[in-house]
Amino acid sequence: MIRLLVTLLVGLLACTLGQTQSTTDEIHLRATVQNVVPLTDFSGKITPVDFDPRFALTVRIESVEPAVGSFTVGAVVAFAIHSPALLFREDATKGKTYNFSVQREIKHGKTRFFGLKVEKVQTAPAMSMPG
Repeated sequence: MIRLLVTLLVGLLACTLGQTQSTTDEIHLRATVQNVVPLTDFSGKITPVDFDPRFALTVRIESVEPAVGSFTVGAVVAFAIHSPALLFREDATKGKTYNFSVQREIKHGKTRFFGLKVEKVQTAPAMSMPG
């Protein structure tokens, strides 16, 4: 009886641990905007990063830390985003390079990306000329 109970507990514990195994990390990208189009006008491979995607943001990766899957230097990647205005806080400029961060979660062997953000770029304050 005790052996059966121990076996059941070990099985339950293994099952519970298996269900909760997940890894989340952050990926930092420096990438140049190639295009932003409504998702309905896009064809090709896309990486969803939002719960309500409406636009395809295509970028060319200039640098990435850490390099993950298809996120490698020189790769062109399309992200499914909700809104360019919310992401960039301005119009996304084709040809402009931005610093992005995105979360990656690996759970039960499946990878999903979420939380794409444009990182704030610090600029030096303007110097006043002596008059």
